[in-house]
Amino acid sequence: MDCLYCGDCCLRMSPKSAPDPCPDIIQDGSYYFCGCYATRPRECVNHEFQARYCPIGFEKTGCRNPQNVALRIDTGWEKIQIRTEQEKRNNV
Repeated sequence: MDCLYCGDCCLRMSPKSAPDPCPDIIQDGSYYFCGCYATRPRECVNHEFQARYCPIGFEKTGCRNPQNVALRIDTGWEKIQIRTEQEKRNNV
């Protein structure tokens, strides 16, 4: 399943999110990410739906056009990679 980075799962369904939103969530515009992406909980890594794209993300983001969906997924992944590289440089 491809995540659309809407934050709904991170904010409400992470094992760290009860009773408050997950403390590791990072918001970058309309994108939400795990602040500890490389070491996020097993439940978050293995979270799946029976669809190619997250239906919650469709609802939250309003993305319906296949080109917009692809762009959102690519942009989200690029943002995660940039943050991961910055973290590596800061930890050296």
